[in-house]
Amino acid sequence: MSLKATLVDGESKRSSLGAKPVENPIRLGAVGLGYRNLANVLPKALTYEEYELAAVCDKRPEVVEHAVSDLDAKHGVRVCGYTDCDQMISEQQLDAVAVLVDVDKQVPVACRAMEQGCHVMMEVPVAYSIEHCWELVTTVERTGKVFLLMEQLRYSGYIQAWRKIVQSGVIGKPLFVEGEYFDDKPDAFFQDGSGRFYTPQQAQDNPEARPTWRHVAPTIGYLPHELSPLLHVLEDRVVKVVGMSVRDRSYRYENVKRADIQVALMHTEKDSILRMAVAHTVPGISRGELGTHWHHIKGTEGVLEWNRSSKGQCLMWVDGWQLDEPLEVPWKVARADASEQVKTSGHGGVDYYPLACFADAVLRDMPLEFDVYKAVETAAPAIMAAASIEQGSMPLELPDFRPGPHRKPGRMPG
Repeated sequence: MSLKATLVDGESKRSSLGAKPVENPIRLGAVGLGYRNLANVLPKALTYEEYELAAVCDKRPEVVEHAVSDLDAKHGVRVCGYTDCDQMISEQQLDAVAVLVDVDKQVPVACRAMEQGCHVMMEVPVAYSIEHCWELVTTVERTGKVFLLMEQLRYSGYIQAWRKIVQSGVIGKPLFVEGEYFDDKPDAFFQDGSGRFYTPQQAQDNPEARPTWRHVAPTIGYLPHELSPLLHVLEDRVVKVVGMSVRDRSYRYENVKRADIQVALMHTEKDSILRMAVAHTVPGISRGELGTHWHHIKGTEGVLEWNRSSKGQCLMWVDGWQLDEPLEVPWKVARADASEQVKTSGHGGVDYYPLACFADAVLRDMPLEFDVYKAVETAAPAIMAAASIEQGSMPLELPDFRPGPHRKPGRMPG
């Protein structure tokens, strides 16, 4: 059954049959055939009318061959396979590409694609360098192509509710905002040439296992997944950051050359303080539906908090509401305004929204709320937090990526 991917006219409830058919779907190529492309983007491209999956690309020939044969066998869809992204774009006349490769390599791939006339979707986080952030911003400005970062938690039900509550002033001025991303991923640090992952213990006994990009990336580098939804709630951006870290080698896995936990303390343009932590090598208590995430907002008049464990509940407390105890609120990741098809799209029903927003921008000229500036504003604090750690936790200021008197669109800063 073919579904619609759009938020136009009735939000996500319009994602069912009966809407006007799409005459010219987005001719899409997938770059990087890891889990997120294979398990999320490719199935969605086969499901939604707005997309036509035309080609796949990965530097590993055996992975490409397997993906092409798998799509044919399971879905009856024949696509072309490539090991060179530029060749795929030039030969297939693509409208867009979904770039999901190692984070330190994805911005150059995305920018080349935009220079060749393609719109781009890209996975979180954006980049691990300020230079790549600037390269992405100026390329989008210069080419006019649609760019969307596929961070999906910002579209969730509870984030939409918190955004309205904060905007209404019910909890007053947001003063202190906390976020944590504690996701124990011992099988994500080593991989062989075929794509198979290994735990640190397995890697010690397998000479084919090589460190993945997670060894290149600082632990705090995954902060954008936590920053994106909270900056969306606050309608704010980070202007100063301090980073702190335990030693740059895991206490739990001796062959993992990354800190077990890193923390960023941030100051925003609207004068809020943010404290956020990231860990990928230590176990944590399950926090219900979100599992790895936890969020808290302290305002001058009240508090919003996601449940601290699976046995708890989301909380809201407002001074002056005559509450002896905080209210337990059954907020969910899935949105109440979503159709049943959307609620089963993955990650609690929010995987639908990046593809719907991208399709609306490309096919229907709808402006992106989560534009390239907001995308790099989720990455830059993590990059600067890592730089702060390297400089003995020095406070560092963040650049303003938006054009103005200091910079013309399409130009690098002076």
